Amino acid sequence: SSVSDSSGPAAARPIFLTMSSDSRYAVVAAAAAASAAAAGVATLLTLRLERKAREHGPDGKDAPTGPSHSASAKDMGVFDRTTDQNRASKPGRVGRWTRPVVIASPGLEKLAGTMRRRLGCEDFKDSDGPTISLECFKSGDPNLKFNWQRVIGRKVVFLFDTVDQGRLFEQLALLQALQGFAVPDGQDKASKWKTYVDQGKYSWGRASHVTVVLPWYRPCQMERTSRWSLVDGKWSNADAEGQWLDVPTAQYLARLLATPGSVPPMPGPSDSLDGMPLNPLWRPPLELLFVELHEEAPISHSVSDLGATIRMERFVPRFLNRYKAEKEYAGAGRTYVLFPDKGAYARYVESVVNRLKLDTDHILFIKKTRVGDQIGQEQKLFYEDHGTESEKAAFVAGDAVLIIDDFTNSGSTLFGAVNLSQKMVKGGGDLHVTIFVSHLVAAYDMKVVDGIRTKLHALGPKTKFVTTNTIPTTTDHLRGTPQVEIVDVAEFISDLVSA
Repeated sequence: SSVSDSSGPAAARPIFLTMSSDSRYAVVAAAAAASAAAAGVATLLTLRLERKAREHGPDGKDAPTGPSHSASAKDMGVFDRTTDQNRASKPGRVGRWTRPVVIASPGLEKLAGTMRRRLGCEDFKDSDGPTISLECFKSGDPNLKFNWQRVIGRKVVFLFDTVDQGRLFEQLALLQALQGFAVPDGQDKASKWKTYVDQGKYSWGRASHVTVVLPWYRPCQMERTSRWSLVDGKWSNADAEGQWLDVPTAQYLARLLATPGSVPPMPGPSDSLDGMPLNPLWRPPLELLFVELHEEAPISHSVSDLGATIRMERFVPRFLNRYKAEKEYAGAGRTYVLFPDKGAYARYVESVVNRLKLDTDHILFIKKTRVGDQIGQEQKLFYEDHGTESEKAAFVAGDAVLIIDDFTNSGSTLFGAVNLSQKMVKGGGDLHVTIFVSHLVAAYDMKVVDGIRTKLHALGPKTKFVTTNTIPTTTDHLRGTPQVEIVDVAEFISDLVSA
């Protein structure tokens, strides 16, 4: 997919980001005039040091108190934004480096570590302390810290964990801090950092660019609103006059993620650590990168007024390339791709055509059935040819069937597709089946994961289950299981954030 950088030319109008034709979707992100103008400035300006000598001595410790003075020309640092050569020789110097700072909530730290190695990021020792610390006080209230010298003026990639509901607030607060933070003057340590705000004795810092990566977006299914009624103590959405409404949490969490950073406390900072404007206030470009999002358009539109860049990236096309490259690949004539519902078919059919070059009657889907509140699968396979639906009659023993979906809560539709396919083998015999699901949700319940493992074993060794590590909670529990392959998305995401 093509990548659009939010530091492009200023424009006081919505920015439409169009991915490749294979991705099949246009992503919309509206930029407010001030944010867009600032982004344009960010492209043209290099960062320079504008710090007062009283803040930090040459060894990085607080300098002795005394008369303050502005940094002299020889203390000023100017850096090339496209190289990694001009590292600062003194603490606090600010430059733009090619390699980002990668941070993550604890649940995604393993993925972040792999990305750091791939991207060539700094390797800090344990004795150096963490870049971010998401701890709690004894009361259980958040106690958050970050190393400001590691993030100031840098591109920050933040792996945001939506699975860990207990850390949502902490991560959102940290995201705000990265977009603008106060660094108290060293002199204020005598008052235990209590007077710097009222006296304006602080400097203002921020990252140069923030990319929030959401490997899995937990509220993705709550993107719309239904009307509900209470019937005998149970919720029902069958009443057209229902008095209750859903809260579309998928949209509102996206808005929280896309909210610009706060303004400096009054009476204002004494200077800007990164050399970027304070009046009007420059905020770093903010980008939200979703991996294999279930419903893309509602989320993009919901944040279109906030100035953030929205990227929707699909892993399925990459997996199709991988699948085709395997030595066991049966070839276009013996390979079928099956989607467990029409929605998945609509999302990925073009990618299948482009990557695998399959004929239309080799790209199949199953229709859903609804009886009351019960949703099932029609026991037939269909394909589309120029808008006309036709039914698939049978498979031949030895055919390869690839079943694809974006996520699964229980595996029921995926395994239902396997069972239906096996029933349709002409004259009996087995199929070579591969199930691929981008996100193994499994209700975040290890018992459900165990159930998926049991179902997989029952299908026999010719059925393979492939998923990614976007939800380590579940995939780590499945790791090491025969017939299971877990694809690491670190390379995929690293390529996206470094493009």
